[in-house]
Amino acid sequence: MADLPDWVPSEAWAGYVEMRKKIRKPMTDRAITLAVNTLDKLRLDGNDPGVVLDQSTLNAWQGLFAVRVERRGLPRNNALSALGARGQATANNAQDWLEESA
Repeated sequence: MADLPDWVPSEAWAGYVEMRKKIRKPMTDRAITLAVNTLDKLRLDGNDPGVVLDQSTLNAWQGLFAVRVERRGLPRNNALSALGARGQATANNAQDWLEESA
């Protein structure tokens, strides 16, 4: 494997690779290339590569995923409804409009 890109935090990467070995899912050279490509896509989408790696390490995830926003402790009415993200946004906009019109 060639050197990692400069934007990959070495400590977070080493922790991720170590975790993969501990869960008995060591990375092949091809898997490392794919992981770096995935990390780059996530980085370009606005995710911090170190946080992505630490999130996967902390949760013992094999893969790399967009950073999850912690929702614990939020009031229940802030949770996403069964309408989904787009439907909830529409419902919230309608409620705001009604409140402004009153």
